[in-house]
Amino acid sequence: MYIKNILVVTLFAFAFYWPTTGAAQSGVWSAPARMTHMGPDLDSNFDAREAEIAFNSQNNEYLLVWEGTDKRTGIAAGEAEIYAQRVNADTGELLGETAFRVSFMGPAGMAVYDARNPVVTYNPTRNEYLVVWYGDDNRGALVEGEFEIFGQRINAATGALTGAQNFRISDMGPDGLRSYDAIDPAVKYNARDDLYLVVWRGEDGTSSSPNGQFEIYGQLLDGSSGAEVGNNDFPISSMGPLNDPNYDAFSPQLTYNAASNEFLVVWYGDDNVAPLVNDEFEIFAQRLVADTGSLVGAAPIRVSDSGNNGDILREARHPDVTWNRDTNEYLVVWSADDTNGGRLDNEFEIYGQLLTASGAETGENDFLISNMGGAVEKLFDAFQPAVEYHGAAHQYVVSWRGDNTVDGEYEIFSQRLDGPTRTPIGIPGQRLSHAGPDNSALYDARKVAMTEDATSGRIFIAWEQEDETATQTAGEFEVFSSALAASTFQVVDGISGSWFDRSHDGEGWVVEIINADKAIIYWFTYADDAPDQAWVLGVGDIIDNRIVISDVEITSGGIFGPGFDPKTVQRDKWGSFVLEFEDCRTAGMNHNSTVGNYGAASLKPVRLTSLSGLGCPGPGVVTDTNSAFSGSWYDPSHDGEGWVLGYLGDNRMVFYWFTYDDAGNQAWLIGVGTVNGNVATFDDARISYGTRFGSNFDPAAVQLPRWGDVTFTQLNCREITVDYASVDPVFGSGQLHARRLVTPAGLACN
Repeated sequence: MYIKNILVVTLFAFAFYWPTTGAAQSGVWSAPARMTHMGPDLDSNFDAREAEIAFNSQNNEYLLVWEGTDKRTGIAAGEAEIYAQRVNADTGELLGETAFRVSFMGPAGMAVYDARNPVVTYNPTRNEYLVVWYGDDNRGALVEGEFEIFGQRINAATGALTGAQNFRISDMGPDGLRSYDAIDPAVKYNARDDLYLVVWRGEDGTSSSPNGQFEIYGQLLDGSSGAEVGNNDFPISSMGPLNDPNYDAFSPQLTYNAASNEFLVVWYGDDNVAPLVNDEFEIFAQRLVADTGSLVGAAPIRVSDSGNNGDILREARHPDVTWNRDTNEYLVVWSADDTNGGRLDNEFEIYGQLLTASGAETGENDFLISNMGGAVEKLFDAFQPAVEYHGAAHQYVVSWRGDNTVDGEYEIFSQRLDGPTRTPIGIPGQRLSHAGPDNSALYDARKVAMTEDATSGRIFIAWEQEDETATQTAGEFEVFSSALAASTFQVVDGISGSWFDRSHDGEGWVVEIINADKAIIYWFTYADDAPDQAWVLGVGDIIDNRIVISDVEITSGGIFGPGFDPKTVQRDKWGSFVLEFEDCRTAGMNHNSTVGNYGAASLKPVRLTSLSGLGCPGPGVVTDTNSAFSGSWYDPSHDGEGWVLGYLGDNRMVFYWFTYDDAGNQAWLIGVGTVNGNVATFDDARISYGTRFGSNFDPAAVQLPRWGDVTFTQLNCREITVDYASVDPVFGSGQLHARRLVTPAGLACN
């Protein structure tokens, strides 16, 4: 007999009563859509690569930019140039000229001149985009193979190129020398001062960066003209001793902080500041005053701690960063082969670190975000993450390139994180792309980029992939995109009740909404190392459509019955979990425990019971005085155990008793009974055993023998007596006097 069998009457009512709400679902990405067609279809000589994306809040569209090889007039075979496409944000319809050309590097038709790695940002003040890339050109004294940073302004309403064509931004080393380069740009816009900041990796041939030593440089540009502002090519990083090419900085990214009017630039590199050594790559950050570009602080901020200090076998690389406007904090993410969880050298996963606005680390150090193939499995990796703050959903979205089931079969994956707690939400490592047939390493997806539509509450994502379709083949990379909307559902009083995962019938959750901001959740489950009962609980925050509990407790040490001593009850931190509700009857649940083998996983709760008088999604009407029974109760002399009662209507009630056995181990009882006046009678209370927590859970192994009788007598709105008589002499019989602990929001006792 399972939990659902005990509550079969309630389940029957649920199946006919609870409607779906039609709300946008959290974590549901739109189906990937192909956005580009470079050259003839089915021709792997023509590609679209290195896609980036920016959202236009005025026109409700976004701009895709990419590095591509195409077959059109004035283009040589293999000549890489920058292309762009305007896209309707609601429909995905391509707008204006299809795949219009942005860059014009070198003489027409010469493949030796290229444009690579474009980035793009939107200027809402002037309804313009700025596209930036690196390339080699023949203008002035520049020569082929001498890479500099270039830019192009684009009219966001029409897609027309505006201003100076392909204007030069960087000046690395003397012109005419191929030994000095500027590569890997990034760009953001500062609306307060109408300025762009462009950053890149370069070697400048100065005392601070001799030929062969790469550092991060920056340049401010005027938002109206693209003209350079302030110091020319100012250095941002300072890796290692001056004039030492053994120390470098790589892969810069940045974000703009509108509250502090600062930029935060991040990169990876090796430094000689103790205890770091040469070739020990870590993540660094630097704050910049947004209107001048001047550095804040005497030295870059070290963000990551991959492996042990001095260990050059462990490295962190390819960072990205986003700003949380709600908390004025930054989240930095990167790929690393860290020692977290006993992971091996060369086993790369995605990690994150929260920074305050002043650049100080806060929260868990170098917390794990991805889990490709599980721990201690170096065949599967996660690389090149991107991160964006999803303000409408108050969460972070992290995406990356990785392989998870077949070594070398790279796809795009994503993980959502609760904004206030960074607790994972939704499907762990959710797969977004489907490059080619499954289980084939011949097809690849890579280079993910994201942008936020803060107006409508969406995240747009783009990546490149090869596929096997009627119009695409292996080796032919094109750009694909997808979108993620914020849920429109909100947690309401009617969420209170019992929930369970159908694949885990035999355990479940009791949810009680306390008020508009707080809720308490009890999880009746099983031990991680034996087929015995266990339960955890916690009070958490209501944020939009989810309940986030970052401090879940597990208890031990209580003794059932007259021998109970509150002083012996031990409360330990178990971990955290999030319940994310799609509507009134379905949810997603993620947990992350630091205790034993409980670990982290994702489940899919559905509603089991509701409380009479509470409506969902709208307000309910309390017409039955028996609703006063509903809520949490405890006996002050037995602090550490307690009861949850839920009145179901029609004189039916469910109860849960969270308690212990005679040896101090957790135990829980469950039952459905009847209410007559002020007395609720349960003559078939059950106790369970037979299965284990998590991946070892087996619903068929759950046993629910009869425990005995329990009677609740309500004395007044705040007091009840609990009489019990068990068929098991271990528990015996007796009476307890309970007080109300929680009244679910929307209910009252008159």
